[in-house]
Amino acid sequence: MKKTLLILTAFILLSACTEDSDNQPDVPIIDQPTLYTLPVVVHVIHDGEDIGGSINLAESKIKEQIEGLNNDFRRVKGTLGENNSPISDDAFIQFKLAEFTPEGEMTNGINRVNYFDVFPRVNDYVDLFDRLPKLANWDPEKYINIWVYALPPNTLAGRASFPSTDLPGLEGGLATIGDGVMVNSFHFGFSTVDGTVNLGKTLTHEMGHFLGLLHLWGLAHEGEDCFEYDDFVQDTPFVSRSISGCNGNIPLACDGSVAPTNNYMNLTSDECMSVFTKGQIARMRYVLENAPRRMTLRTSNAITRE
Repeated sequence: MKKTLLILTAFILLSACTEDSDNQPDVPIIDQPTLYTLPVVVHVIHDGEDIGGSINLAESKIKEQIEGLNNDFRRVKGTLGENNSPISDDAFIQFKLAEFTPEGEMTNGINRVNYFDVFPRVNDYVDLFDRLPKLANWDPEKYINIWVYALPPNTLAGRASFPSTDLPGLEGGLATIGDGVMVNSFHFGFSTVDGTVNLGKTLTHEMGHFLGLLHLWGLAHEGEDCFEYDDFVQDTPFVSRSISGCNGNIPLACDGSVAPTNNYMNLTSDECMSVFTKGQIARMRYVLENAPRRMTLRTSNAITRE
């Protein structure tokens, strides 16, 4: 059912633009980069049910999802994040549940919020990313806010806000009040939901957006001219649309090569996704080193650091 999630997954309005390599900042690929550890807080938005229910997720399930996210970004052998692609690598980016609240109190990094206790008037906050921070929001200079929010399965799996930098495709400012990642409760971590979005890859995909990655087809609507739009990453081929599956007849990229079905920034089945390219990794690291509300995460005191 991935196709139904296509347009909605990263629904941030940005102006379409074409690639101009002469104007792109230098985004070097480093052989032995510094390891960046980023604090996350998981806001579990529930309806009053007991912990461990369908949307008031158990702590073990949340930790399992964060571990899976780290496996993907670190390309950990023996996990669903492992790949043998010569153009992929360890991103040297990892995530850690917050250990201190904004008030300095100890926390497990999970903030449970009963929706009905704080529900804002929907007419005041029509956009989801304007509404979510009214339910729960920790300082985005110190935490990556992850909202686990119940929507019908296989409709909207996730969404993320983009950073603002001088990189092409990211020049615009934050378009909504909230800054973070939303994942549908039914697509958070391993789940029994029907379809192909049930292995926890939604958070990896959306975290890619949060750190500056576009879909492989860039800012275009599907079906646009093949070479008109791009994701501004040199080692991903031009494609004009997403791929909804990973088996059978795989379409070709614009240059005639096999389209990258295993890339996290496509919209294939979770079982296919295992690759960030070196260029995508360099772009995310550039964002962490230069973008407001991203670079401060590297030194946030919300977690203990070795």
